[in-house]
Amino acid sequence: MQFSKIKKRYESFLCKKLQGRVKIYATTYRKAHDNPASVWLTLDKQKILNADDLSFIVPRNILYAQLKEQHMLKPIPYNRDFNVMLGFPERRALEDAYDLAEETLMERGNFESFYLYEAIMYYMQLSIEESLLSENVLIQAFAMFDYRLGKRRLQNLNMTGVHPTIQQFYQIRCEAESIINKTKKG
Repeated sequence: MQFSKIKKRYESFLCKKLQGRVKIYATTYRKAHDNPASVWLTLDKQKILNADDLSFIVPRNILYAQLKEQHMLKPIPYNRDFNVMLGFPERRALEDAYDLAEETLMERGNFESFYLYEAIMYYMQLSIEESLLSENVLIQAFAMFDYRLGKRRLQNLNMTGVHPTIQQFYQIRCEAESIINKTKKG
């Protein structure tokens, strides 16, 4: 699907108070190897979410290398039969370290553009209940801006222990709706 259609469709899910204020943008770095991309959301022209391949891939690779060294992971032994190589425990350990590096960065709020694209595409097919219960951090964050999430339900959400990105989107929505949220201290 063309990005302009994704943008229009995503922005149609925004609550009235955020329509016209929240925008989604994307760019591709065509001269860079593998055409890395950047996707970001703005609120009143200020970035509130950024998913950038270059700022994700480099830290992920550094963290992955540190995990390999820390756990003293061995390379996958060579075998002429590729299927045999796929079954080696060394491969599984390397995959686990790679997955852990990605998960760690996402917990810190650093996302790859594909993860954001995928979340938007999936989010637009879900009910508000499914979005709020999703295991995907970005889908839950998008649900905070959704017109299908009413003020009363928004006020009653339990936001303890949620990902900082979800928390940020919740606070933005509460401020837009003039709702005093339970998460602010003071």
